Amino acid sequence: MKTEKWHSFSEIGGMTILMPPGFVAGGAWAGISSAETHGYTSGSHRFILIGSGAGPSNMNVGGAALTQTADCTTVLSGRRAELTSYMWNEEDNAMSPSGQAGPQYMVVARFFSTGSEREVFVAFKSNIQSDIGANRQMFWTITFPGSAGSAAPVAQQTIASSLREAAPGAVAAAPPVAAPPCVPKPDPTLPAASAVVDSALVQMLVSGAAAMPHGFATMSLKFDGSGSLAGLSVAQSDLPDPVQKQLVTLVASNLKPHDAKSPAAYMLRVDTQDQGLHYTVQGSCAP
Repeated sequence: MKTEKWHSFSEIGGMTILMPPGFVAGGAWAGISSAETHGYTSGSHRFILIGSGAGPSNMNVGGAALTQTADCTTVLSGRRAELTSYMWNEEDNAMSPSGQAGPQYMVVARFFSTGSEREVFVAFKSNIQSDIGANRQMFWTITFPGSAGSAAPVAQQTIASSLREAAPGAVAAAPPVAAPPCVPKPDPTLPAASAVVDSALVQMLVSGAAAMPHGFATMSLKFDGSGSLAGLSVAQSDLPDPVQKQLVTLVASNLKPHDAKSPAAYMLRVDTQDQGLHYTVQGSCAP
């Protein structure tokens, strides 16, 4: 993350975002219209759109046939988010050519509503495909009030495929906060660890990375009324910060659907051992 020269902007819904140099407020994209939507431009082909709601998609953009090329649901800045990429072909008006005809590329980060926070989105669009990869870290600089990363934006790598090549220090997430000893509440409705996280996929992702030191990290998981992940943070750990951050990202990216019969909040302890990662589900800490 080389964002030293990037600029911070305060945005809708209390969002704070770092943008690459050269982007200025203004401009509009006729393909999407929603409440409180505005844009930032850089040159004639790079465009950032920010607003409330779900954002542009192949369901609501008129005048173009968007093809969805990838999609994942993950956690960014402590909030459940969906990242979706699209491509389409821009047709020019023969009578008044705009100079923008040709392939277009876009990535949309949709942050779902949770508690008092409303649904918001950030979209990056360009007619140069390599721009997407060069500027994608922008999505991991986004923070919200009260999120663990709001004091100092950090890189939060969430695309599972990239974790295969990530060293422990390359993945950042919410830093751990010192907490008093946890006294788990007894709860017979706690799910089995195998029902919480896809342990086989996580193990496959870490198998090619450097060996983790022995230790543990206990994570606090909270789900909203619809069963969506509403928050994930480290409650206790004796592992180095980079390893904690890697585990948080791995777990958040590979959680299984929440069982409605399970509690809305519980703890997941991950122990790093020679044989791999070991998971234990515990009740929430007693007050």
